[in-house]
Amino acid sequence: MADPLVIDSDLELFLTTWYRQALAARPEPVCAGVEVDNKEPSTGMFPARLLVIRDDGGPATSAVTGERSVGFTVLAGSKLAPKDANDLIRIVLALVVQIPGPDVPGQSPRNPVSAVLERNGPFSVVEEQDRARRFATVTFAVTPEPL
Repeated sequence: MADPLVIDSDLELFLTTWYRQALAARPEPVCAGVEVDNKEPSTGMFPARLLVIRDDGGPATSAVTGERSVGFTVLAGSKLAPKDANDLIRIVLALVVQIPGPDVPGQSPRNPVSAVLERNGPFSVVEEQDRARRFATVTFAVTPEPL
């Protein structure tokens, strides 16, 4: 009998949806009105606070487990006043401990994250705009779903 086929879940979709809800529920003023997406706007108008989540992939560790490296970029504040960017990226990193959990029936998109394996950052990144840019990475253990 052949092993059942599995497919990786859309981790970016899950995380952008999760962070939109999680940040909107936070009481800190820096979390208000954060736009969360998987890419930066291609032209001109950036929101006051932007969180970009990018799945950089990772190895399959078994037929039913894997690791995914995810980049979190925050653009907020300005180069001379980076407090919003600093505060927001630290809150984003603090929240990762709440992400792992069982898949909830009917939840869409499903939660593929079973554990947080590693956090790196935040780092200051050179930015052409007069915005503060902060970056961090998180490695998640993930489980696929049946195909």
